[in-house]
Amino acid sequence: MRSFLSSVGAVVVCLVAGSASANSTGMPGRSGKQSVSCTASGCHGGGASAPTVTLEGPSALTAGQTGNYSLVITGGPAVKAGMNVATDGVAGATLTAGSGTKLVNGELTHSLPKAFTGTTARFDFSLVAPATNGTLKVFAAGNSVNGDTQATGDAHATTSLDVVITGGTDPVPDEGKDEGGCSATAGGPLLGAVFAVLAARRRRRAN
Repeated sequence: MRSFLSSVGAVVVCLVAGSASANSTGMPGRSGKQSVSCTASGCHGGGASAPTVTLEGPSALTAGQTGNYSLVITGGPAVKAGMNVATDGVAGATLTAGSGTKLVNGELTHSLPKAFTGTTARFDFSLVAPATNGTLKVFAAGNSVNGDTQATGDAHATTSLDVVITGGTDPVPDEGKDEGGCSATAGGPLLGAVFAVLAARRRRRAN
């Protein structure tokens, strides 16, 4: 019985599947920001051509501005699709779910598998830029499955988009970081001591 339950637990940890035999309501932690992929989780195997995954949306935002984005999945088995989106690089960004997606642990994932329209599936979402300047990286994974509820014949791909944030506050540098140089604060007393020694030598020579 315990072995059976362990097998079921391994199956449910995945990005998307076509039925209740896997986690059809989405899974965070598979966006490419982390080292775990949907294929590596054991739910979706090879045997299918990988889809093309792209992120559409602005590559620059001002602090507090809302940007509209789309994760587009093209190709692969192209029956049903799932997704996972996460951010990194600048803290404070807020992801907002669109149709067919939900927020889980600060990441976006699908609420139900989305059917392809032709060879393409699209997930729309929005992003509120953080208050700190810098480069925000948006990570995204898209899964293209055949919908047969089996672990084979599915494929996924990942992508990322750099979004430059301006108009906010500059990040605070790490205090005490040794950059290999002399700061103005430390250099002042040191230079003063050097000048004092040189002046003393001149006085001794003059005498």
